[in-house]
Amino acid sequence: MNPILRGVPWVTSFLLTACASTGKTSGEGGIRALVSLQDYRTGERFELASESHTNRVDYYSSARTEAARKVQTDEVMGALIAELERRGFAAHCQPGPAPHLASGDVVRWAMELEDGEQRSHWIVSPNSPGDSWKTFQDCRDTFLQLYNITVSFQTVSNPSGKQYFDQSPAGAAASKKR
Repeated sequence: MNPILRGVPWVTSFLLTACASTGKTSGEGGIRALVSLQDYRTGERFELASESHTNRVDYYSSARTEAARKVQTDEVMGALIAELERRGFAAHCQPGPAPHLASGDVVRWAMELEDGEQRSHWIVSPNSPGDSWKTFQDCRDTFLQLYNITVSFQTVSNPSGKQYFDQSPAGAAASKKR
C-alpha cells in the first residue's frame, strides 16, 4: 500500500482525537507547547507550536529569514504530545533542551518538547540501540506527518516581486522581461 495512504487513517483519527482532547493547559486556558525536530546531519529544523505558545497572526505577519515553525491549534498540539508519549517519547526523553550542535555524525536526530516551562529532549546517534531507533523513527514520522499537513504562511521582503502586481506601464514592462 502507498505510504501516504497508510497515513490517512492515522491522520484522520489523530485530528478527531485532537478535537476531543483538552491537553495540559496554561493559566490562560491553552496549552503552551513547542515540539522541535532537528536533523543534525543536514541542519534542518522543524517546529510545531501551539497557538497559546506562538500567536499565529503575529508570527505569520512578520518577515522571517526561515520558515521552520508552523502554528497549530492547542487541541491538535495536545493530541500530538499525547500521541508522542504513547509512542515512546516519554520513556526515552531527558530533562532540559536538546543540544545545539553543528551538523555531524555523532548525534543524528533530536526531538525536543517544550510544554509550558518544562523542556525535555530525546537524541539518537548511530550508537543508539535498534529498538530506540525504531521508536524514535515512529515518533519522528508521526511529527512529520502533522508538520507536513499544517498550513503555514511566511512574510518575506522581496521588493522586485511587487512588479508582478504593479498595474502601471513600467511595472508591466518589468514583469514581462522575466
